[in-house]
Formats: sequence, C-alpha cells, structure tokens
Amino acid sequence: FKVCHPSSEDDDSGTNTDTSTSTTLPSDLIGTYYKSGPAMFSAGSLLPPKKSLTQPKQPPVPDGTDAERMVQHPFEGDGGILGVTFNGDGTAIARYRYVRTAALTRERKKGKKLYNGMEATRGVGAESNDNSGGQGNDFPVPLYKHHLQPGLNKFRKNTSNTRAIYWSKKLLTLWEGGLPYKLDALGLSTEGRSQLGGVLGEEDPFSGTVAYDLKKNRLISYSNKQGSGSSMMTIYEFNAKFRVVSEMEYKLPGFALISDFAVTDKYALFVQPPVTTNGMQFMMSKDPSKTLKVEQGEALLHIIKRGSPDMKTIPIPFDGASDADLHFCNAFEDGNGKVIFDVIRSDSRHVSSKPQSWPWSSTTDSYDKSSSRKSLWRYTVDVKSAVVTKECTSDMQTYFGIVNPSRSGQNYSYIYAAVGAESADSKVSPPQGIVKINPETKEKQVWYPKEFEFCGEPMYAPRKNSDGESEDDEKKEDDGYILSLLFNGAKKESEIIVFEASDIVKGPISRIPLGIAVPHGLYGCFASSEECNWSAEEIERRAKLSDKMESRGNMWNEVKSDFSGLGLRLDDFEEYFGEIL
Repeated sequence: FKVCHPSSEDDDSGTNTDTSTSTTLPSDLIGTYYKSGPAMFSAGSLLPPKKSLTQPKQPPVPDGTDAERMVQHPFEGDGGILGVTFNGDGTAIARYRYVRTAALTRERKKGKKLYNGMEATRGVGAESNDNSGGQGNDFPVPLYKHHLQPGLNKFRKNTSNTRAIYWSKKLLTLWEGGLPYKLDALGLSTEGRSQLGGVLGEEDPFSGTVAYDLKKNRLISYSNKQGSGSSMMTIYEFNAKFRVVSEMEYKLPGFALISDFAVTDKYALFVQPPVTTNGMQFMMSKDPSKTLKVEQGEALLHIIKRGSPDMKTIPIPFDGASDADLHFCNAFEDGNGKVIFDVIRSDSRHVSSKPQSWPWSSTTDSYDKSSSRKSLWRYTVDVKSAVVTKECTSDMQTYFGIVNPSRSGQNYSYIYAAVGAESADSKVSPPQGIVKINPETKEKQVWYPKEFEFCGEPMYAPRKNSDGESEDDEKKEDDGYILSLLFNGAKKESEIIVFEASDIVKGPISRIPLGIAVPHGLYGCFASSEECNWSAEEIERRAKLSDKMESRGNMWNEVKSDFSGLGLRLDDFEEYFGEIL
C-alpha cells in the first residue's frame, strides 16, 4: 500500500521522444485502475503465514535459481493484481497483491512446484510439423491455456492471472480454464473462487475475457466446454446487479479453441480455428500437445444473435496466415447488413525457436525468433451473402488493442494499443510505446519512451465532470485519459503514466512512480463508478485488515460449494486432498 505523488524528475540518460512530466494529476481523473497478470514464477516464492500449521522445508529462492521450482513459460506464473485509485486530490493510492489461489496457497506451504500439466505444451511451436501450427509460444498462448483434464488435479493450476474486471461493485480475476476469483476491491485480499451466485458449476470453465454493452448496461462472457467431437458454449449476459438476464447454449463443431470474442448491438462474434483431435490421446492423456493439432486452413466465424438460439457460421478465407489467434479490439454493425471488427492478428510462420529458459527473452534477437508478428487488421462481414474480407490496417508490432468502453459494440474512430519499436533488424519487438489509430483512415499517433522503458496495455479512463458523471457523449470519444503501466529497466521500477487520449504523441502528462517493480502483466480495467474513488484512509484500513487476515492463515470464500455440508470450502478441499486428485 502506498500513497503516490506524480514525479517531476526528468532523467536525461538514454534517448526519448518526449520526457514531459507533471507535478499534479488531473482533477477530473477519478476512479480505480486494476491490472492483472502473471507475477510469481518460482513456486513457493512467498512464505505462508507464521501461524500456518504447514511450513515449507525449503525457503523461497530468487527467480532463475532453481529450475525445478520455475514455470517454463512466463504466462504460467501465479497471478498478481495492481490497484491504483485516483480521487481527484492530486494523489494516487497504489497497492499490489498476489491472488491467493488454492494452488498458490498449496505451493507456498510445500515450497515446491506441484502443478506440471502445462510443461509439454509450452515447448511446442518451433517445428513446422508440431501440433501447434506455430502457435505454441504465442502471446498469450490462447490455444494451450490449460490441461484438458477437468476438475481439481495436479495438471490444472488455476493461476487467475489473465484479466481483472470490476462489475456491480465486485472485483474478479479471470483465467480461461476455471472459476474466477473474487477479490476485495480496496485491499485486494482474495476472498476465494466464485461460482457467480451458483451460475457456474465447481468444475466449469469461464472465459478469460469479457465484453461490455454499456448501452444496455450488460457484461457478456462465456463458458466453453470442449469435447473431441463437439463443444458446448454457453453465453451469459449479466445486468448491472450481476444477475443473469440471458443464458444460451450453442453446439460448436469439433474441439472449439476459443480465446476471445466481441459483441455488437445484435451479435456475439467468435472465431474458431481448424483443429483435429487424436481421440485416443483425448481419452487417455488429455495432454493438449498430444491431443490437438491446429490445421492450416479456413477458420470459422460464428455470428450468434444475442439472446437467441440463432447462429450463423461463415468460413474465413485462408490467406496463408492463421486466424487462430485473433485478439478483438471492437466490433459494430454498419447499418447496411455488414458487421465490421478490428483485431490484432498473429502470424507465427517465422517462429524458429522454442521458449527460452529464464529470463526467457533477454535480447531482441531471441524475442524475434520465439514470438509471433502481430498487426492490426479490419474484417468486414456481409452477413446475408456470408462473405468475409480482411485488410491490414497497420503492420506495426501491436499488442493490447482497446477502445473507449462507451463505444464497445458501437461504431468508433480510435483504437489504442501498445506497440513495439520499429527496427531495421527485426519486425518483432516487445511492447514499448503507445499508439492511437483511426482504423478507417489509418492515421496514427505514436509515442515511444526511452529505450529502456516498456509500456503495457493502455487503458481508457473517462473524465468526470463537476457532478461526478463521466463525460462520454458522442462528440468526445477521445476526450479522456489513457493509462499504462511502464517498466523502467534502468531503475528496475514501475510507474503509471497518464496521457491525454486526444494527444498521445505529446507524451505523458503525469508519471506516477510506484517505487517497486510490478510484473508487466496482461489485461485490466478502469472502474469509474461512483464508489471507486476511495480515500487513502479507507484503503489503508482495508489493507491492514487484509494483512491481519493473511497473518492468521485464513481465506475468505463466498463460493457456493457442495462440500459445505462437510465443513470444507472448495479451496480447503483442494488444499487437503489435492495430492490424490
């Protein structure tokens, strides 16, 4: 927990396109920024509370010291979450915690790695004839997110490290292979896995992403139960009170590898790549690297009418690059029978090396050889004639595309994304700068930090007027702020940077040093609802309570569980019996 003040320092080492800073934060930037991502890479890096009955035989070790305790791919790290609250008084209140998942708790007590089901799948991708189709080391590897064995067992580790969402005064962290975790929005303490009021079963998967329809005040998500011959996908729509207002099931052909989706006013859009399944391996091992093979060919676009059983499937023409790993920025209907969506598209045909050992990629050359090229594309779908066309909007190395949330599912003019530095030697570089792109005109604004600084996902934050309302009318799509977490490689520390959304090229108007190094992370959200401008005193009280609960070795849990009659919570059951499951 820390009360942070914007920095006014101007470090002149290295090179930079812009070093503007501000000693104050905008008074109309009000709300809380949450960001989730992998954070613990050596099992047992955090000692259990002193009062815990079980203590590890081995103490924590620095990352890279003990290969047997390390994850083999950074995206298998246990989840952590950053929260930064802006309440308009010129300060930011920051806190950071690990998500206390059942798996993390067990490994803390044992002091060793207990889950290894993903180790074979993270190595695929280097050979042209492997099962991944070149996607095995992609970012963030949507095809092999979890072992196919269901339930609680040593192969599946719910890291809860993919995305943070805030809806109906509830903070959740997501992971594609299992239940979400519910956290306290102020102190970030973990309350336990959530079945969302009984909506999900104890072994149900839940999407690692969500879509918003702010016109209807809806949050949309899905659960995809994959089978060797067919898959059953359930689409949920939740209202402002987190109550299910629509729950529809759809049967998808084959083993449906779904990693992302988008919505419009009428439709939900999913892209399913061509996959073949080894039925015997599916029955016996359920190891994705042995069971699945991503084919080179046409992917399927499923256009599902929201709240209806109607689904239309259209093949996407194959142009040599796979459509297996599309990351949606947004989608809308143009009013003339066409659906348009913008995506970040991966091309892994050049990938030539398997994932490196810790620290994974330490040079631009190793990053280039093991990571896919990512560019921004626009897809246009004539729904009636079932024709899909696609066009590259920008060939910059692009990550984490987002829009103003008020335009989710609607027509829009701007996409914000993280971009890699352009180089004559390589087209694939890690996320470093921030870009604002008009997908219609292809005009863009780009800002790059110093050569040792790296930005993560940008996040849009609306301005708040004097009445506390967000200013999001149609004339002000870019009249807000863009936030991003920046890592300073020279200082080994992180900071929050704030841009005017209308003028990215000007650079940050405020830089907020956090004083620690926060792992780069994946996806987050900005919570701008009325209650999210908590004071430093409120957050500090909750943080101290969280520390006190943690010191006692307790975990709050609101999960609806069939084990409650035995006096055991769902997390308790895995902790005590996980070794034999």
